[in-house]
Amino acid sequence: MLRKRIFYQTAFLLRQREAVVTFLLLMWLIIGNYLGNVFAFRGMDITQMYYPLKLMTLSYNRVNYNADVTTLLIMLYPILVTLPVGFSYVKEQQTGEEVYLITRLGKKNYMRSRLWSAFFTTVAVFTVPFLLEIIVYVISFPIEAQNDFYHLGMYEPEYALKVHRYLGDALYIVSPVLYAVVMVLLFGVLSGLLGMLPVAVSQAVPVKFRMFLFLPNYLLLNATSYIQSMRRGDVTCNWYDYMLLFQDQPKNPWYLVTGIGVVAVLVAALGFVGERRETW
Repeated sequence: MLRKRIFYQTAFLLRQREAVVTFLLLMWLIIGNYLGNVFAFRGMDITQMYYPLKLMTLSYNRVNYNADVTTLLIMLYPILVTLPVGFSYVKEQQTGEEVYLITRLGKKNYMRSRLWSAFFTTVAVFTVPFLLEIIVYVISFPIEAQNDFYHLGMYEPEYALKVHRYLGDALYIVSPVLYAVVMVLLFGVLSGLLGMLPVAVSQAVPVKFRMFLFLPNYLLLNATSYIQSMRRGDVTCNWYDYMLLFQDQPKNPWYLVTGIGVVAVLVAALGFVGERRETW
């Protein structure tokens, strides 16, 4: 019953305006970036051409050429990751559908299905566009091109150092395409986890104005930049340094694990509170 409810609820949420708008906004960024790359690099000799996947919207490497799209994505992300499903539970409260579904499914199953459907919906919205982007770049640009935007030779020690700073560098060395696919999937899963947070908040505490549901992800993500500005050392803790592809800042994978743990604990705790509260 729970699995079936999650499946149907996910399919329903994917058809809702918020999810469709988010998907189209991501596609707009991707298409705009793609067309810009086509016009900028058409006719370039393969020996001078950049590795196609480093032109992608999620590629941090491309900021050395043009940071506009990446900066826009980083700015919009806290809003975009909330938009597909962040208001879904509040909408059901306001329409009275919550009471009907609790009666039919039981409160625990209803609350959990709502959280898991929020996760899978957000994963789909934030994974499919970028997987399609990988396919388009592999088809449209010469995959044999090996340059990147640091203009370093493949055998230079500085280039090797930057590659070893990638999250998942061993996978990149084996297959850059497989690395890109795995990193996009990781980006989608992390987005799905963040997509659960506003839903869990709305289950645990009364939310009068939907706009307040943008705050949890906005505050959480920007807290990493605030911490980064307050600390010393080269190791980054900015959220986007761990979620973007081909990012060569020094990293500590435990920061990512800790961040995932914090969000997971928050979602679980808020979900637990929501299951035991009285219906408002």
